[in-house]
Amino acid sequence: MKKNYNLTIIILMILFSAFQLNAQVLIEESFTYTLPAYIGGNGDAGSSSNTWTTHSVTAGQTTTIDLIAGNLSYTGLAAPTGNKLYLFSNANATSRDVNKPFTTSSTTGYYSALINVVDNSQISGTNFDYFMCFGASAGTSVTILGGRLGIKSTNSGANFRLAIGNTSGGTLTYTDSGQDLNFGTTYLVVVKYDISAAPTVASLWVNPTSLGGTEPAGSVTCNTGSGTFAALSSICLRNSSTTPKVEIDEIRVGTTWAQVTPTGVGINKLFNKNNIQLSPNPSNGKFDILIANDSKSIYELSIFNAMGAVVYNQNNVNTNVAVDLSNLNKGVYFVQLKNNNSFASKKIVIQ
Repeated sequence: MKKNYNLTIIILMILFSAFQLNAQVLIEESFTYTLPAYIGGNGDAGSSSNTWTTHSVTAGQTTTIDLIAGNLSYTGLAAPTGNKLYLFSNANATSRDVNKPFTTSSTTGYYSALINVVDNSQISGTNFDYFMCFGASAGTSVTILGGRLGIKSTNSGANFRLAIGNTSGGTLTYTDSGQDLNFGTTYLVVVKYDISAAPTVASLWVNPTSLGGTEPAGSVTCNTGSGTFAALSSICLRNSSTTPKVEIDEIRVGTTWAQVTPTGVGINKLFNKNNIQLSPNPSNGKFDILIANDSKSIYELSIFNAMGAVVYNQNNVNTNVAVDLSNLNKGVYFVQLKNNNSFASKKIVIQ
């Protein structure tokens, strides 16, 4: 019986690790292609390179959307790899829209990206225009676009704002994020798009403070466009005369918040789990989490059941914690402490 019990624990730990890694990410684009490189080809619609395809371009246009060395990063998000993309905009060499395909049956999708808008030389100070979105198809022709990330300049060009639009049809009015943002600064944007609603609903977060885990509050939403959206099929980038000069990095597409806001699980070095002790273990549901925290770092404490559901959560933890789970069923649970890009987990048995 003891051997079987230990085997069960091992299996549960493996399942928990898989849950934490969010293995079903649809796209994780870090632009890890050998430089010099570009995406979407350099010809008419249907030209492609590095897994991206042009679906709209001025006939005969050979200007490329290039990759450049270096990365964008955001505190708490998994560390970047590869290169970054540069949407050049330019009133005289524009109109190359590209897409990268994915497959899902989900009617709700999320995408995230790190963006650094270089300056205000192209964007309008009057109306929002979009430069990133979902496509209802993929490949050589993408005409139905949703979850549109829009931008315009504000304060006489000193700042810019982002906005969200759901889709075309009817009278689409973008919802302003309400934040004046700075050129030359990296921001994390997350967009959610629900195509099951009628009309469809798009939501936008700018620099969310809660990464991984469950979707936080604090978004702005838009459902003013009345067009339908058959399926989530691609992530699209749009380069036109009114889109920004912007660096883009770490594009992720998924069906959950956690998938597109990873905190480094499985990527960055774990902090020493031996600095965490659970006492007593096994317990009757009442136990102490003892933390050897010489640096006084601040952690987020989460406890999961064997199915990966959060049963206990506490923020701003930096010392020992007394936990009472005596109201829960007997079984195996997992205690996780997370700090920026590092985490450590231990199991606790409730008898």
